[in-house]
Amino acid sequence: MKLEIKLFASLQKFMPKAEKVELDDHCTVKELLEKIGINSSEVAITLVNGRHVKLDKTLHDGETIAIFPPIAGG
Repeated sequence: MKLEIKLFASLQKFMPKAEKVELDDHCTVKELLEKIGINSSEVAITLVNGRHVKLDKTLHDGETIAIFPPIAGG
C-alpha cells in the first residue's frame, strides 16, 4: 500500500523511516505509527486526507496522512 506521510515539528525526525515503511492492506493509523517508531502518546492530531481521525482508522492505498505532535508555548 502506498501512502503519503507528512510528519510535523518534532515528529520530522522519524521521516527517514516513514519513507521506507511497508504496510499491509487494512493497516490502522496506530499500526503505521508503531512501524515508524512513534509512540501514540507523542501524537496530538492525525489527519487522513485532511480530516481528523482516531488512531483506529483503517488506511487505504493512496491516502495522505498528516501527523502532528502536541504543541506547547504561548
